[in-house]
Amino acid sequence: MINNNSVALCSKVDCAHDDAECEAYLSDYERLGSAVWYYDGRIYMIEKTKEKDILVSYDKTLRDKKTEKTLSIDGMSISSAWGEIKYADVVNGYMYYLLYSDSGMLMCKANLDNSSEPEIVKKYNAPFSGGTDFIVTDLASLNAIDNKIYINRRMSISLEAEEYIVECLDTDTGNIDCFIDITSDDELSEKAESKYWVTSELFYDKDDNMYFAGVDSSAWCLYRMNLKTQEISEVFKLDNKSNRNYTKLAGYDGQYFYVFDKPDLSKGKKNITTDDKNIVYIVDTNGEIKDTLEFNKDSTKMIADVDILGGDRRYLLVTTTDTDIQQFKASSGLMDKYEKMVKELGNKPKIIKVCLSAVLDKADIGTGNKEWIQITPE
Repeated sequence: MINNNSVALCSKVDCAHDDAECEAYLSDYERLGSAVWYYDGRIYMIEKTKEKDILVSYDKTLRDKKTEKTLSIDGMSISSAWGEIKYADVVNGYMYYLLYSDSGMLMCKANLDNSSEPEIVKKYNAPFSGGTDFIVTDLASLNAIDNKIYINRRMSISLEAEEYIVECLDTDTGNIDCFIDITSDDELSEKAESKYWVTSELFYDKDDNMYFAGVDSSAWCLYRMNLKTQEISEVFKLDNKSNRNYTKLAGYDGQYFYVFDKPDLSKGKKNITTDDKNIVYIVDTNGEIKDTLEFNKDSTKMIADVDILGGDRRYLLVTTTDTDIQQFKASSGLMDKYEKMVKELGNKPKIIKVCLSAVLDKADIGTGNKEWIQITPE
C-alpha cells in the first residue's frame, strides 16, 4: 500500500501468473476457498487432500512452505461446499475452525506458535436424519471479532423444521454463551429472518450486535439484532427491490457497511441499459449513506462487473475483469499483452481474463474526493 502497487509472489521473468507454472499459483486443492490468514510473519492456508485437511504456511514471498499440522480429527473435515461462508479465523495465536461429518460437528483450535495437536473446543450432535431421500441441512459459520468467536448453526431437526443456534465463545476464558436457540416456526425466527443467519453476509460488532440482510418482494433490508436482548431494528433499506436483481452486504469494517447493488448480469448483458446502476452504498451504523461508489465502462457507459472484496480498516479493495472502467485503467503494457493473447487465440476474448485491482483509501469517504489507487500486478 505504501508504494501503491501489488505484485504476484513469483520470481519468473515474463510469467503470465495464470497457470501451475507460476510460482504464485495455488490450485483448488492447495487452498480451501479464498481464505488466507497472516500471523507472525507467515501466510496461512488450509490445504485439502482426499484423506485430510492440512494447515500450511509460507513466508511473505509465498516460499518456504511448511506443513504446520493436520486439522482433521477422526476423519472429519472442513466442508468445501460452504462457498463463501466463514469456517475459520485466527485469534490470539490460535486458528479456530469447524469440522463436519455425518456424525456431527466440532469446533476446534490449533496453536500457531507450537507443534501441539489441535484441541476440540466443543462437540455438536449430528442433525436429524430423515432417510436417504431426505436432504439434511447442517450449515455453520464462524465469525471472529476481537477475542470473541460467534458460531451460527442451521440444522434440520425434522422433515418440516430447522433449528437455529447462535453461540459466542470468549477465547480468553473459554466460556461459551448460547444467545439464541430457536426453531424455524418460532416467532423470533420469522421476525428476524433467521434463514439468512448462516451466510457470508453476516457481521458482528463488539457489543454483541449481529447484522444480517433480509429480502422480500419490495425491499432489501439490513437488520441489527442485539443478541442479549433479541431486540431487532432496521438499519438500512433499499426500496423497489423488484427493480434490482442483486444486492449484497459486501462488508462491514466496524464503521461502515458496504451495500453492493447491481443488476444480475447472468440474465444477459443485452438486457442491461445505461439507466441501470452499479452502486456501492457506504452506510454508517445509523443507516445514513455517507458516500456512494459507481462503476461504469468509459466507452459505453454501461455498468461494469466488479467484485467488492472488503480490504481492511484503511482500504477498500475492488477487482474486475472488465478493462474499460475509469477506476481500473489498465496500463498500456498490460493491455498490449491482452490484445496479443486475443489475437493469438483467434479473437476469442471470452477465454482470456485480465484481473484488475484497485483500492480506495477510506479516509476519502464523504470528502467528495475519491482517488482510486491502481494496484494491478504487471
